[in-house]
Amino acid sequence: MIDMPPGWLIWRRTFTGALDQIPHTRQFVRFLLADAWCREDAALIVTELAGNAVRHTGSGRAGGTFIVEVTRAQDSVRIGVYDCGWGGVPRFGMPFRSTSQRGRGLAVVTALADSIGYEGSDDVGHLVWATLVCPDQHAPR
Repeated sequence: MIDMPPGWLIWRRTFTGALDQIPHTRQFVRFLLADAWCREDAALIVTELAGNAVRHTGSGRAGGTFIVEVTRAQDSVRIGVYDCGWGGVPRFGMPFRSTSQRGRGLAVVTALADSIGYEGSDDVGHLVWATLVCPDQHAPR
C-alpha cells in the first residue's frame, strides 16, 4: 500500500503510442480536473508531454504505449507522462525560433509549470512531469 498524505488523489491511464491519442489525454485530464483552477494549463501540459513521448521515444513505435498520471493534492497538481524509453530525454530551457513549427512544447510547459523534471533511462523509460501550484499557495504567509 502506498503511503500518501491525506487528500491526495492519483490517477493513471495507459494510451496507445499514437498521435491520435493526444486529444484523449487532454479529455482525460480535463475530466479529472473539471473543478480545478489549473484545468486548461494541465490539459496543455499533457498535450505537449504526451506528444513528445510519441514523437521522440519508443512509445511511438509499433506496439508502444505511454501512461498519463495525474496527481492532485490540496494545493497542487502534477501531470506526468511515462514513456517506453529508447529515445531522447527532455531538454528543458533549449532555445527555439519563434517562426519554427516545432520545438516549442517544452518551453510552453516550462512557462506554465512551477516545477518540471524527468527521471528514468532509455532501458526502463522516462517519467517527465510538471507541477502546478495553486496561486493561493504562492502568496506570502
